[in-house]
Amino acid sequence: MVVGSEGSILRILVQSDSVEVGSILKVQDHFCIVSSMGYSEDEKIGSRQRLIAEAEVFGRLEGGRLHKVKKPVRPHERVEFASKEELERLLSVDDKISIGRVYGTEARALLNAGEYDRHIAVLASTGAGKSYTAANLIKEFSLLGLPVLVVDTHGEYQKLLAKLAEKTPLNIVVYTVKYGRQGLEQLKIPVSNLNATDFMHFANLNDNQVYALEVVLNNIVAKKVEEDYDLNDIIKSCDEIIGRAVDDKSSDVHEETAKAVKRRISGLARTFRDVFDLKGTDLSKLVVPYQITIIDASLATQTVRQSVVSYVSKKILQGRISKVQEIGIDTIEHPVLLVVEEAHNYAGDKVTGSCKFQLQRIASEGRKFGVGLCVISQKPSKIDEEILSQCNTGIYMHITNPNDKDHIKKSFESVNEDIVRGLDSLDVGECIITGAMLDIPFLMCTVDRIELKEKKQSKFNFKKQAKVTSGKFGYV
Repeated sequence: MVVGSEGSILRILVQSDSVEVGSILKVQDHFCIVSSMGYSEDEKIGSRQRLIAEAEVFGRLEGGRLHKVKKPVRPHERVEFASKEELERLLSVDDKISIGRVYGTEARALLNAGEYDRHIAVLASTGAGKSYTAANLIKEFSLLGLPVLVVDTHGEYQKLLAKLAEKTPLNIVVYTVKYGRQGLEQLKIPVSNLNATDFMHFANLNDNQVYALEVVLNNIVAKKVEEDYDLNDIIKSCDEIIGRAVDDKSSDVHEETAKAVKRRISGLARTFRDVFDLKGTDLSKLVVPYQITIIDASLATQTVRQSVVSYVSKKILQGRISKVQEIGIDTIEHPVLLVVEEAHNYAGDKVTGSCKFQLQRIASEGRKFGVGLCVISQKPSKIDEEILSQCNTGIYMHITNPNDKDHIKKSFESVNEDIVRGLDSLDVGECIITGAMLDIPFLMCTVDRIELKEKKQSKFNFKKQAKVTSGKFGYV
């Protein structure tokens, strides 16, 4: 029963053990969601302690549509649970996807997939199930035809998505970075397609060094008209520019600057061996309707991972800008969702260089060109606040760290104190969803399980080395 009503907030006397935080309730044709619960004494209901739920009214269902509420609900009205049919009608949209069930019900938790380009954040502590949640999300977008590009830091998504593909066929393409694997393609970066500023993805260059590198590249192009070239060609061209600087003291490029550029490029030749080549991977092949493309960077170093993410992010956004503005150069024909696992490694506050900047550009400009960003992390407080604040949909799982909670609260307008407080109580596979992909304040969801066959065994299954004594000598 409603015992108090002010604006969109209801105080409800709870008489059912089934009511919990996140329950969606119905008062006549009004719908509300329970945001907090507590025991209270009240003269209206007697002096005994009674369980009171505080719920937020989010709309009135009329003509199959949810309308905003203009006045409070009357007190003493009867409160019931919303039925499965009513819940799915409330959440239904044209382009709908679902990653699980509304908590405590059999109703599907429906989300508006059309809001993908307003960006998504999946945040959780270790072991809360964020990879399973992200895999379900990727599958759902792919089934609608949206190209999905996944940066897989730990090499786990191929297995998760392959398991999901057993029930629903999925087109999964995997590229490895730096280290090849049998049956998989390697992501390659074409040297001859890079301009001087592009090399800032891979090495720290100051303005003088960028200018010197531009002179070096122009020197190569003058000799290799319409021919591809590699890092060795750039190193040779550096030697030529160094020679000119020695002979001609009025040269545009100082000798020491040219030598510094040569050292940087020589370092790239070692660090990025098997990453650069003449032709490179055609990035348009990574963005194909109904295709999930996984960039498996699990064996690469952090420097190589960040550099590849930086390069791919820039080229994808530039390709979409070229397509939308009809420039016609290196276009990416289709919209895309870029999913970045362990996003704090690429967009952390302490990450320097081009990688974070390119992800910031997608977060701020991507919506205009059909590029959505989904960041996944177990360390929300370490992700750049500018990027998180652009993620208009949040999927939050079990989080206990106070710094992470504060960072979430500061970064997301749709997150209130009740939601943050509820993150502690979430079990593995449960999440709170809020933001642009929902028409209600928030939704508690039980994520669909992915049943992977994993052998349970002790972590301490070690074998003791046997010692054999022969004569006066001992052998292991």
